[in-house]
Amino acid sequence: MSTSALAPGLARKVKKILEIRTESTELLNALNTLSEIYQDNTPAARRQLRSTIEQRGLAINEQFLDAAESVTKALDDVQAQLDGLTASCTAITAALTSARSTASGLLADSDKAARELAAIDSKRGLVEQFLDKYQLNPEEVAVLQGGRVGPEFFAALSHVRSIHEHCKGLLRSHHQRAGLELMDQMAAHQEAAYEHLCRWVQAEGRNLGENDAPEVDPTLTAAVAALRDRPVLFKYCAEEVAGARHAALFQRFIVALTRGGPGGLPRPIEIHAHDPRRYVADMLAWVHQALCGEREFVVALFGDSSSSRDAATNEAGTRRGWCRPADPSSAVAPSHCAAK
Repeated sequence: MSTSALAPGLARKVKKILEIRTESTELLNALNTLSEIYQDNTPAARRQLRSTIEQRGLAINEQFLDAAESVTKALDDVQAQLDGLTASCTAITAALTSARSTASGLLADSDKAARELAAIDSKRGLVEQFLDKYQLNPEEVAVLQGGRVGPEFFAALSHVRSIHEHCKGLLRSHHQRAGLELMDQMAAHQEAAYEHLCRWVQAEGRNLGENDAPEVDPTLTAAVAALRDRPVLFKYCAEEVAGARHAALFQRFIVALTRGGPGGLPRPIEIHAHDPRRYVADMLAWVHQALCGEREFVVALFGDSSSSRDAATNEAGTRRGWCRPADPSSAVAPSHCAAK
């Protein structure tokens, strides 16, 4: 019997049933699930199939609700914790905002203090450069006014000269008053240093007379060279050295005339006073030898480039050392000549 002979409604249902694809995965899964809950294939069971399926769905939904209740509680706990974190973040944000507003003033003060400190450091550097260029430190002042004459003294004296030269540059600028005041201060320090140096050289010069062949200390040579900038003080020192050498040479000449060398050798010059030629020759030989030593001493003290006036000053004092004893002694020669 074809479907066209059936009633239209029934025909549609039959057609729909025939068009169902029994091999589809969804249908197979549904039948497997139905076979688990549909045990007895009886008319009563088939009539209550819808109710059985609905009860099965209701049980599954109740199981889902029971399982979801614990999840809901956990989610509620998480939500509470999130609310607490939100409140804490809000409080922290408010605290940070308050701290930022409070610290902004401190940061501004800190930046201002940093700028002021940088400016102070810059000014301090400029002041230190100025003091190094135009002022003496306390140690230099102390050594110039009476300290030990040595490398520190000459370094301080050189510093004074350089400051004096720098002050000349101030005089050519708009700081003439400061330049004049600094020049006055440096002039006072310089004069005190030269006077101290002069006294020291005079004391050392007196000590030079105690030795027949004194060794010149390099410090003494440097001091004499420094005093050339003060001709008057240099002259005083040269005269002091000449006087010391005069006394030493005078004593040596008297000893050579009367007593001779150590142990009587060489013999006294006056032992040949009866022979005027020999007598005068011995004195001149002694004088020649002494003058050679004195010239070496002058060169060592005043330097190779010493002026003829410096050498003449010292040599004049040396000649005074032997001329006075030589004058009465050489008078013996004419008397011997007359006797012959």
